[in-house]
Amino acid sequence: MVISPLCVAAVRSALPLDKVAGLVCPSRPVKSAPLDGVGVIMAATIDPSGFPADVCAGIGSGGSPDRSWREARTALRFTTPRRPVVHHDDLGAMALLAQIPVDAMRDNADVAAIACLSAEDVETLDAYCTTGSLRRAADVLHRHHSSVARRLDQVARALSTDLTTPAGLTRARLALTAWHLLNN
Repeated sequence: MVISPLCVAAVRSALPLDKVAGLVCPSRPVKSAPLDGVGVIMAATIDPSGFPADVCAGIGSGGSPDRSWREARTALRFTTPRRPVVHHDDLGAMALLAQIPVDAMRDNADVAAIACLSAEDVETLDAYCTTGSLRRAADVLHRHHSSVARRLDQVARALSTDLTTPAGLTRARLALTAWHLLNN
């Protein structure tokens, strides 16, 4: 008898969990239930493209249910409005950030600086970090590139780093990710 691996997703949704489960596993058996304040979806395979736009989901790798559930909960912490579905396997070394104690993240100067930014500045930094380009960030934000550049200059001053260098961008990405983890 061959036992197929089990894939687990941790889900935050205003939609009924069974409806979400049916959308991501339309032609296969699927189980869903609330657990620890989030929804759990378990199936042999989960189609990430089936999640509705207003659903956040972390997906664990196939294998043992307990490991897949831990991975799914970790991946859920990395979801953002721009990236509502995260597969644990796609996190790579970034998953290690979830193991940093909350107090250590909160006490970090860069993370604290991001916490003091306006929502619009955080959104601008997120778009820049996601796209890696001022012009693409401006396109995503539907703003002129000069206004995005001004906001990024403000953010760079708040973080005391140069966002145009690889080291500065990496530093900002790490701080933004840690800030998201604190709020997810």
